[in-house]
Amino acid sequence: MLRIASVSYKIGKRYLLKDITFSIRKGEMVAILGANGAGKSTLMKILCREKQPTEGNIVYDGKNLNDYTAKELAVKRATLYQQNAISLAFTVEEVVLMGRYGTEGTDADQLDRTALRETMEICGISHLAERSMLTLSGGEQQRVHLARVLAQVWDNKEALLLLDEPISNMDMLYQHQTLAIANALAKKGYMVICVLHEINLAAQYADRVIMLKGGRKWWDGAPEEVFTARNIFTAFGVHTTVQTNPRTLITQVTPNGIKFDAAAFNSNLAREYNKLSLKERFVSYRDEYPAQPLWQVADVLSVSEADLMLLGLGENVTLLRPEMDHILQCIEGIGVVKAVTYNPYCETERCGVYRNFSKEDFTTLFLDEDIDLRIFTSRWKIALAAEEMGKESLQFYDVSGRAVHKVYLTDASYRQVYLGLITRFRDDRQAVPRIEKPVRKRMEERRDAEIDIEEFQKAWNNMQGTHDFFGLIRKFRLTRMQALRLAPPHRAMQISLESFRRTIIQCSVTETPVMMFTANEGCVQINTGKLDRINQNTSWLTISEASGGKVSFNEDAVHSVWHVVKPTADGNVNSLELYDTEGELIVQFFGYRKPGIAELERWREALGSNLL
Repeated sequence: MLRIASVSYKIGKRYLLKDITFSIRKGEMVAILGANGAGKSTLMKILCREKQPTEGNIVYDGKNLNDYTAKELAVKRATLYQQNAISLAFTVEEVVLMGRYGTEGTDADQLDRTALRETMEICGISHLAERSMLTLSGGEQQRVHLARVLAQVWDNKEALLLLDEPISNMDMLYQHQTLAIANALAKKGYMVICVLHEINLAAQYADRVIMLKGGRKWWDGAPEEVFTARNIFTAFGVHTTVQTNPRTLITQVTPNGIKFDAAAFNSNLAREYNKLSLKERFVSYRDEYPAQPLWQVADVLSVSEADLMLLGLGENVTLLRPEMDHILQCIEGIGVVKAVTYNPYCETERCGVYRNFSKEDFTTLFLDEDIDLRIFTSRWKIALAAEEMGKESLQFYDVSGRAVHKVYLTDASYRQVYLGLITRFRDDRQAVPRIEKPVRKRMEERRDAEIDIEEFQKAWNNMQGTHDFFGLIRKFRLTRMQALRLAPPHRAMQISLESFRRTIIQCSVTETPVMMFTANEGCVQINTGKLDRINQNTSWLTISEASGGKVSFNEDAVHSVWHVVKPTADGNVNSLELYDTEGELIVQFFGYRKPGIAELERWREALGSNLL
């Protein structure tokens, strides 16, 4: 058996592989798939000892892989690499015989000749025996190297075969033949690990599929379990139709195709397109993709969401005077509405009444069980009232036109109060406000050597509340990610996305109330309640509460997940925090708690049983 245990590999601060664990038994063929850069080749290089893992270990037949000598491994494991360059004019037969180098025993010559004959025959290269490798096509050369690799372990039916993209450069016949050889050997006891790009071939020949994404193992199972339309889109970003052949019971995947407008990427063809107004381009795109969210359309058209909304000014959109706090105070009178807060990778919504308006320094607060908000109105620059597809709303944007908060009417809203609010705050000018280009203000990390880490860790351990964390990172001039990395032992642990999922699912099963924080620069919305449903739609995971609220976030954008422990006057408080590649917080989860009350034990139990 081959067992890969918690293997990670990083270059500098960047992980190419993170926490990879799986095992393969004798008689099994495993296909490894994933998009370019998913970590497939890095994993194969670690398995063949070309690279050493940064963390974790690999055990082969009860012995650490690194404890084998090269000679011992030569008879137990053979590797077919992606690139197999030969610059000298060796014949095909000579190259295949290289796989037999080091064979020992009285009958070694006979075994070599048998392996040579049989591997060349099964790989379809017997007729090329005397040809120079330099005269062969790419596909023919690949088949020669396959024969060489097979010859190396031809006498050991329990050997490990590592095949890294073995069918590159091959035509259809030899693609199928190569994988059929690997499958047949696996059925007789060989262990085969094969990196592939072609999903349908993996479904046809592999016993098991491991799908990698972003250096992590996302799925591991039989082809029919792993190859779902949702999983394929998440891994590759391609919409597909997945069916099972009723005759063979083999999974078949058909891509739905990708459509481009050449005017979008060829400037010579774009001249006519560029003559169109933004409104004409928006209408054209919306007609073609009616279900696409407005923020995605804005990204495609290289404008802000507010730019698109303001196209309806004077029709279905009304510009309001930016008297943000006064507008917010009036929302309570509208009754039950839906509050929505965004950041680039997360969206949260919940219905309720905007009760208990208050101000605390520069923060506007709504503190209620349903609508729980922390608002920084200094960041709010544009206020609109809009009607879209039958939905009426108040929408608030920052100076760059990014949506920070929206309020939608519901069937239980008092529409006349809403209309009165529009009349009261309507801007007399009704002119498109100035929208500035977004400026990315990202704090540069200081070198660790410049930081008093011991003092920082002492200050962390002396925190009296979770909000002390913000003062802590300001005092020591740290980014959030740097603070987590330098945290005291057992205060900030990086975990897998799968561990996060398991924890949230357990909270749903045990009816553990959870607080979910979604934030942008202008607003923090907190949804609190028992979790009802957890659904996956393409790359978006939606966590719904029993009360009707929900949080949706893009798992593709999650670069790291952290279990963070902050000391407070009421004991330790545990959170799960998801970050993007820039180190920006996507969404944050706590067990339900109030000041003066200890954290829920059920939340701690869920963390303890899943974050291993």
